[in-house]
Amino acid sequence: MCVSRRQVLIGSAAVAVAGAGLPGVAFASGRSGVGLRWLGVAGWELLFDGRRVLIDPYLSRLPVFDEDGKFIADHPLEVRQDLVDRHLGERPELVLATHGHYDHLLEIPTVVAKHGSRVIGTETHRHLLTAQGVPGDGVVVASGGEHLDFHGFTVQVFRSLHSQFGSYGYFAPGSLTAPPAPPTTISDLVEGGSLAYMITVRGFSVLFLSGTANYVEREIAGLRPDVLVLGMSGHANVHDYTARALRATRPKLLIPSHHDDMVTQLDDPALPPRGNPAAAAELTETARRIGLAARVLDPEILRRYEL
Repeated sequence: MCVSRRQVLIGSAAVAVAGAGLPGVAFASGRSGVGLRWLGVAGWELLFDGRRVLIDPYLSRLPVFDEDGKFIADHPLEVRQDLVDRHLGERPELVLATHGHYDHLLEIPTVVAKHGSRVIGTETHRHLLTAQGVPGDGVVVASGGEHLDFHGFTVQVFRSLHSQFGSYGYFAPGSLTAPPAPPTTISDLVEGGSLAYMITVRGFSVLFLSGTANYVEREIAGLRPDVLVLGMSGHANVHDYTARALRATRPKLLIPSHHDDMVTQLDDPALPPRGNPAAAAELTETARRIGLAARVLDPEILRRYEL
């Protein structure tokens, strides 16, 4: 997902977050044997049984806004290798791409080159990745409907949608039928279709509607995950966005995603430890309003939580 700086900051008035001021881990039961770490933006790491799965890893946080807050659509693609080495040093066996935009796909080739991980994404995502040196046979092409067994955990893939902003469109739409020239700017990484994923480990499930602020309601209705990770920026033009997601899935634990400022560097002391508090507040208030007895975890960037 790619939004304006104003949209990134959500802009709605925050109501009190349940348990605000307490460590985020206080909202996690810690009994599933599954750990979760927010990498910032829409990046996540799921950990269990010594295994790792990444979703949309993006640590480089490109400075894509100029001094006037205008989006720089031709900003060059640059990976901060030092941050990848520091924070993604352990091998993930699987990397899931929700869509092809720079803040989701940029670092996947670096992770694959470093660790030899397998990737799941659409046909367009495969073409974008192979154009950057990722072996084509290392990318599992998915379109939604797949239920994949990785022998110790499963991944269900769901057709999804990108967020729709002020014009009801979004940055860098498009799809590909063949690998392009090697991408050089953020506009070269087109959306290429959006996917959602549910990972299940020993009956414990985490649904990642994390990469965009939109979804196909019929795809997710009745899933009943233990945890829902929900994208929380840029959804003003999506009808009843938060409530529909919560009603459709009825999770036990809610976690916001894609709700920080996207550009302040991870090693900058000015980076707030959490994202915009309005996101967790909206989840809390919506759950209360629809009568859903779900807890809300407002995660700290790079902190591991035992679910």
